Amino acid sequence: MSRLPLRPAASAIVIHRGDGRDGSLRLLWVRRSEANPFLGGFHSFPGGRHAAEDGPLGADEASDQQAMIRCAARETFEEMGLLLGFSGAMPPLEEQKRVRREVLAGSIEFWPQVSAWGLSFDPGAYAWCGRWITPHFSRARFNTNFYLVDLPDMPAVDVWPGELESGGWIDPREALALWRRDEIVLAMPTLYTIQVLAEGGHDLPARLHAIPEANGVASRHVVVRPSITMVPLRSETIAPATHTNAVVVGDGDVVIIDPGSADPEELEAFDVIVREATGPRGRVIAVLLTHRHVDHVAGAEAVSARYVAPIWAHVEAGGHARVDRALRDGETIELRGAHPRRLRVLAMPGHSRDHLVFHEETSRTAIAGDLVSGLGTVVIDPPEGNLRDYLASLERLRGLDLQTIIPGHGAPHRGVDRLLRGLIEHRSMREGRILHALEGGALTEEALRERAYADTPKADPRLAARTLAAHLEKLAEEGRIVVAADGVRLAR
Repeated sequence: MSRLPLRPAASAIVIHRGDGRDGSLRLLWVRRSEANPFLGGFHSFPGGRHAAEDGPLGADEASDQQAMIRCAARETFEEMGLLLGFSGAMPPLEEQKRVRREVLAGSIEFWPQVSAWGLSFDPGAYAWCGRWITPHFSRARFNTNFYLVDLPDMPAVDVWPGELESGGWIDPREALALWRRDEIVLAMPTLYTIQVLAEGGHDLPARLHAIPEANGVASRHVVVRPSITMVPLRSETIAPATHTNAVVVGDGDVVIIDPGSADPEELEAFDVIVREATGPRGRVIAVLLTHRHVDHVAGAEAVSARYVAPIWAHVEAGGHARVDRALRDGETIELRGAHPRRLRVLAMPGHSRDHLVFHEETSRTAIAGDLVSGLGTVVIDPPEGNLRDYLASLERLRGLDLQTIIPGHGAPHRGVDRLLRGLIEHRSMREGRILHALEGGALTEEALRERAYADTPKADPRLAARTLAAHLEKLAEEGRIVVAADGVRLAR
């Protein structure tokens, strides 16, 4: 399991019940900026990390709850300009905005300013609704307490661009319909909460607590889209990754992509998701492989046998896994069900010669294998890997107008163009460092690696050497350098 620390956080589920005659519950939600490194582009609830001014943690459960409620109240003010749970003579709006700007800039703290305003805070306005823990495979992990705030009206919200992009009130039923039509992306705490709210406003704290994952149990899977679920399986992969993302697509006819573990315990947990997806009348029609590396194919034959399903992959994957059908670039796989899915096979070499990406066209989601990693830089290891091919594949992926990428390792990504552009720019930056290091004359590959990777002293030297080899191969093919037995130099 991941050793990343759990960061304490709090979030507010803010609702307004209306007159109740038409089930007119309203929910306050926000859309996170796509530039946000955590859940960028996702819709969620206002909230964030605990700050020291919210109160100390660790003494006992009661005091911890008080501190986290204060965290939720502070974050709701910072993100939406709302003072919820406060009483007294409210300061003028311009004064609130001034304080908000200074709090966000870090020049003052929120709670001392509340005292200066003479406001009283009632933590009883925040009803505890559970605690969610970020799954172990995420780059940042949070221990988030959720609180229900039930308002008699719907105050206007004021979202300032930055960490958030927008915010406002919505009927939970409408929000759920948007998600089912693939128009928005929701993290699981948000999705499951909205599903409960869409069923009505009765007994809300108890019903929200009844969600299994709302009781401090980290989920083993991520519902990325309707009928698209990512299930990280512990695998023999390269650090910092510990798991490979298997993906289940469909809710009737189903395909399984990249089962990277044959461990019986992992596959038993995986089976729960597969059985839920197939339902009583569905079936697994195939096991798909993005490429032949062991951390993506290790469980392929065990999964194939369990569900009596063939294995489909690139023809060159056949030397590393059984391939019952060779997939070709451009062909499609149709999946019938409540949410019909259409996967287009895209040949995208670079990480390996046999690498495929599966593009689910209706939701504009790419199951990208090791073309993209959510945990760092993808290793390009010649002769199997080729950097020119890899960059061309990234550019092709950029041209698909995707909404979501599911990488081979790490969390799903919503800010797709920004992500892909960043990966391309990173390779360009590294190439620039290599060429700059050679301006002073020829260098051995070891000396060149030390100079070109001086900005990442903690990088694994073996992986850096292989990635350097990929850059040198590309630059030599372009006629920009000469690689000789005595070293590497710039071409004349």
